[in-house]
Amino acid sequence: MRKKRRRSIAAAAVVAFGAVLVGAGLWAIPASATTGSDPAGTTTPVAAATTAPAFPTFVHLPADQAAHPNTPIEWWYVVGHLNAHGHRFGYQVTILNIGQAPQALIGITDKTTGQYYTQSQRYSPDQASFSTTALDVRTPSATLSGPMDAMHLHATLPAGEIDLTLSARGPALYNNGTGLMPFLGGTSYYYSLPSLASQGTLTVNGHTDPVTGQSWLDRQWGNWDQSTLQKWTWMPLQLSNGDRVNLWDLLAQGGEFPYATVLHPDGTHEIVAVNPLADTTSDFWTSPTTGKRYGTRWTVNIPALDASLTVVAQPQGQEIQAGGGVYEGAGNVTGRYRGKPVTGLVYVEQYGNWR
Repeated sequence: MRKKRRRSIAAAAVVAFGAVLVGAGLWAIPASATTGSDPAGTTTPVAAATTAPAFPTFVHLPADQAAHPNTPIEWWYVVGHLNAHGHRFGYQVTILNIGQAPQALIGITDKTTGQYYTQSQRYSPDQASFSTTALDVRTPSATLSGPMDAMHLHATLPAGEIDLTLSARGPALYNNGTGLMPFLGGTSYYYSLPSLASQGTLTVNGHTDPVTGQSWLDRQWGNWDQSTLQKWTWMPLQLSNGDRVNLWDLLAQGGEFPYATVLHPDGTHEIVAVNPLADTTSDFWTSPTTGKRYGTRWTVNIPALDASLTVVAQPQGQEIQAGGGVYEGAGNVTGRYRGKPVTGLVYVEQYGNWR
């Protein structure tokens, strides 16, 4: 009975928070199979990947891993943190199909040396394929396929190669609790697989290492008007206490809209307000390639969770040259969460110019 009541409360929170943002006029918020290592390196029991949500959603897994043929905007976005005998890496692979224009964005961050490697490439429709019956998306430089507990990710760029098996562990995260939201004048479906046990090989500058680690898959599709957007900061936080936090701070139509969807290890969700990040963004870095300015340090305050987190992207220079430049930065988390010390791993995406 206790868990059932928690789920009812979570569902009510989804509706209430959605009503607040509808009033703001921008968007609404509708609402390792034995043991695994969390981002802090401790070993905790985890369940196999689950597909049953805590309350009804508009996303159906694993079916919605596949492509949606009549959707004008769709992407598969994977970020992760890998270890090779103590040498630490971050990586990002995004496969997009926007307006029937396939694109692959790839980045590798060597956290140990501070080196960063990236490539973005557009393709003609006949160079890519997007299965509508199962997860199988392919471009010449990046592919993602297979069942949720054994997805195969492969990507190449001039500096190296990513070849990983990604195994979903624990529950899925349904953004805003339901996996569906009005977004930038349109509609977006959105879920994450935030705990992906990852293993395989990573090649950088001709040197190949076996790697293990944790990854996060974001899936978003729908139809919205990107021209209404000024800028956003997005953070997928993998915390040492097992919570996964999908955090947005979006600036559009003259307002700032920060919030987070929190997934607990038991599959329950919370939707919480976040103090605006714009005022706490610091340690700015200006790209020598695009001239855009990005923050690389943030203080994330979430009053409902008694959380004050310091997020740092390191190294600073982690910009993918796509769409005029997008920041995709591997980073770390330290601070307090529900009154207790916490650490974690994060990728920070910044869209726009943070002047």
